[in-house]
Amino acid sequence: MVVLARFLKGRQVLAVWCEFFNEKTQTWSKPRSLLATETTLTAVEVITLYARRWGIETLFFNLKRWWGANNLWQQSRRALGLWMMIRSTAWTLTQLLVMKAKDSFPMDIIAPWRKGRPITGGLIAQWMRIEFSGLSFIAGYDQKSRKFSFPEQRHDPRLQPLTHVE
Repeated sequence: MVVLARFLKGRQVLAVWCEFFNEKTQTWSKPRSLLATETTLTAVEVITLYARRWGIETLFFNLKRWWGANNLWQQSRRALGLWMMIRSTAWTLTQLLVMKAKDSFPMDIIAPWRKGRPITGGLIAQWMRIEFSGLSFIAGYDQKSRKFSFPEQRHDPRLQPLTHVE
């Protein structure tokens, strides 16, 4: 049914009532109302589009909860885009390293209590923090030539990788 949504300044929306069947428990969910601003859709189309949306809900949850996107409302569009590219590249890198670093990952240094367990993105991130702590990345950027060269690691004993003690 087409109704006027007060919270959308009186805009027309299509309201569809539905229940979802849980095959595992063999029960129906409580009735829910789905709203669509596209009023020419059928009820089945609204439910189908709603079901497709759940495939990306975990991405939005991670963006808000773990990547801090909910705190970016004050940034410019360009700064937001660059920041999201850096964060998503870092996340993707850790996921790729999880798949490729099985044989060479220093589990005895990073998490010796987890021997025999799978490597996770969190362990990869912890390993990278240890490896890259003490690097002055800003010193590696030459403003005149606008080029970056990998900096030397500072020799601060507090920032050195953990060593395995037997």
